[in-house]
Amino acid sequence: MGLALLLVIYLTFVSLGLPDSVLGSSFPAIAGNLGLSSDLAGYIGMVVTAGTILSAFLSSFILQKLKAKYLVAFSVLLTAAGLLAFSFVSEGYAWAFFLIAIVMGLGAGGIDAALNNFVALHYKPIHMNWLHCSWGIGASTGPLILGAFIDPVTDAGWNDGVRVLAYIQFGIALLIFLTLPLWEKVAAKNAGKKTLEDEAPVQKGDHRKLLREPVFYFAVVGFFAYCSLETTSGFWAASFFSYGKGLDSALSASLASLFYIGIAVGRFLSGFLSLKIKPKGMIRLGEGILVVGAVIALLPGVPWQVAAVGFILIGLGCAPIYPSIILLTPYRFSKRLSQTAMSMEMAVAYLGNLVVSPLFGLVAKSLGDAYILLPFVTLFFALLMVVVHEFINGKLKKRDAALSEEEKEAYGVNGR
Repeated sequence: MGLALLLVIYLTFVSLGLPDSVLGSSFPAIAGNLGLSSDLAGYIGMVVTAGTILSAFLSSFILQKLKAKYLVAFSVLLTAAGLLAFSFVSEGYAWAFFLIAIVMGLGAGGIDAALNNFVALHYKPIHMNWLHCSWGIGASTGPLILGAFIDPVTDAGWNDGVRVLAYIQFGIALLIFLTLPLWEKVAAKNAGKKTLEDEAPVQKGDHRKLLREPVFYFAVVGFFAYCSLETTSGFWAASFFSYGKGLDSALSASLASLFYIGIAVGRFLSGFLSLKIKPKGMIRLGEGILVVGAVIALLPGVPWQVAAVGFILIGLGCAPIYPSIILLTPYRFSKRLSQTAMSMEMAVAYLGNLVVSPLFGLVAKSLGDAYILLPFVTLFFALLMVVVHEFINGKLKKRDAALSEEEKEAYGVNGR
């Protein structure tokens, strides 16, 4: 029962990754086929992110009235509808992409916030790491499906590829609706391990309680730092190698994929490591690898091959941090407030995707295509995470003494 639902959740996170790659991988063909400017993709992407921020924030309010399983099911259905509409946009109707971007962003934020909290409460850390590895599978598979349909000469066929992705999403949505009873059974199975307070749904007043917690603000900064680091490092990696190291665009694009390969491989390995290392230790491990990778990449005069190793390490360092922050959310704020905390953390953190990456691009461009500065930005946010997370650990040290032995073991307190 629990395993069956877990497989459905994995598949749902694959579906979360599928649309993430649609805009970037299909827009060169869309621009050529519909006669659009290539930079339009960046603006559409910002609208998607804004919709994701809004839905992640509102999900904690929606969950006061609606159970998580229904929010996830309807959110996947929403992304499927958005993809299908995306595939029907024709020449002269580019404005429709912006309306569809809102729909897709709203769907993505709801899935992310609700599913992450459910897995954090009901499953072991290994599954949280593999859950986010599933997102990588979806994000990697989308471009392959699209590429199979696009004509390299005429740029036609992109809409057929997007339509196939939409049908896959509808299929996953149907599977979620058919397995809705499993959610209640898994929650009921774990109910004996929780207090009534733990089992209480999101309620009015939770946001005010959370905002009175000083630790919450530091947690948000840590989440913001991570999202800023991951998005900026991944988005501008190709420009770093092209403008900073003087490589051709094809090789630079290939090298940029090393960052994402590092994340995917790292999250798969993190699942096994989480059996021995607790979430706090996983965050520290990731931060250490991040710092080493950033330092290697920023060293002046190093060959591009060495810098490429640095970006692989940056990806490996990113891998355990995001899942571990999510796993620690119930510990930091109580299971009672975890859904509200998760939603608000993600909403603020996504601002890093919306603001920091474009801001770095503007600054680098104004300095004469100085994308060679990218590892310095990575290092700054990595060090910020170290400071913030160690501060949180220090603040919660006294409270840790009151935890049960089972909770201490689960969350790895007292420096473990």
